[in-house]
Amino acid sequence: MPHSSSPASAHAHSHVRLHGFRAVSRRSLAISTLTLSTLLVVVHDLPASATTLPEPEVEIAGQELVLTRATVESKLSAPVTEDRDEFELISYTPVQWPIDPSSTMTAGFGYRTAPCAGCSTNHSGVDWTPGYGTPVEAIADGVVVARPMSDWGTYVVIEHEIDGQTVLSGYAHLVAGSALAVGTRVSRGDVIGLVGNTGPTSGTHLHFSILVGDTFVDPIAWMTTNVTEAWGE
Repeated sequence: MPHSSSPASAHAHSHVRLHGFRAVSRRSLAISTLTLSTLLVVVHDLPASATTLPEPEVEIAGQELVLTRATVESKLSAPVTEDRDEFELISYTPVQWPIDPSSTMTAGFGYRTAPCAGCSTNHSGVDWTPGYGTPVEAIADGVVVARPMSDWGTYVVIEHEIDGQTVLSGYAHLVAGSALAVGTRVSRGDVIGLVGNTGPTSGTHLHFSILVGDTFVDPIAWMTTNVTEAWGE
């Protein structure tokens, strides 16, 4: 007769197996949980450099800044122009008055009534009366030249090169023996003679003339335009 177990024994056997399963499962579960927690803590505490791969360094090639007209104009609201301020360098020869220009002028340039016998009616210059023996100065650099002048008494004529133009200045009725000799080179401001009363005159005075080329011009107008140095400087 086959052996059969009772219900009570079967229940006891199942309880033993279930109890063993439960015991093993709890241990395994505890060990697994502890292991997982440890791993999570370790991973969390690792530095970022240990958990990620290093990024390769990016090398930036050097750049050379090159400005061109096109690139500049493209960045500007107004076009770049090449216009430049134009100027002309003008050289000049310093010119001064022969005597103090505030001296009394007794005769001007041009037609006049002859003031004395032998005096001209077409006056080729101006007359000043600064006083006998007053030094007369060269109006600019130049050289004393021979130029026959009628009724000028003792006189000096100086040839100048002024701003590319030949100009002659004449100084008449000087004190005899005070005038410079022909061929003497003078600088502006050099004394060329003394105011006198030689030749046909109505009294002591300086006759002063300006010739541009071979033409007499109004010395006051010419000097006013060309004087670059104030008297006494």
